[in-house]
Amino acid sequence: MFIIDAHLDLSMNAMEWNRDLRQPLHTIRKREEGMTDKPDRTKGTVSLPELRKGNIGLVVATQIARYVAPGNPLPGWHSPEQAWAQTQAQMHWYKTMEDAGELIQIKNGIDLEKHLALWKDATPAESKPIGYILSLEGADSLVTIDHLHRAYEYGLRAVGPAHYGPGRYANGTDATGGLNEREKHC
Repeated sequence: MFIIDAHLDLSMNAMEWNRDLRQPLHTIRKREEGMTDKPDRTKGTVSLPELRKGNIGLVVATQIARYVAPGNPLPGWHSPEQAWAQTQAQMHWYKTMEDAGELIQIKNGIDLEKHLALWKDATPAESKPIGYILSLEGADSLVTIDHLHRAYEYGLRAVGPAHYGPGRYANGTDATGGLNEREKHC
């Protein structure tokens, strides 16, 4: 059976939590024992081997980096440009995993058909790359519309304008309102 996971923060876990997602989950958790820098240390729930064990051959993989305006108590970056740079580090992690044969990016229908055929063959799942469709969770890192065009060029295929709290483009969870007036025209 082939399963799709519609939301995974893989690169954030790799880059911000410093998790080597190529390792078994128990190895990642063991390495985090005694760490207190993040609230959910030793509670990681995903790794590439675990995805393969579950026959999860395709994921919607996120980039995420929030801009926080002065006075906003949420964690995040102090400028949209810093948030953009963080998403670029995350994108490069995905590309590095492609180079290692762990992931393969799905940008269009042809890529998807090839990937589905690969996962239908008799080769064991543990030796197959996991396909990923790149998404942006919260659009705060899109400094200008040109940044959206650049992101499309490297494979971004889905954008959620908000994440949680107030955002540059829209208000998310625990914030009221729709699209922000100044950003409707982008």
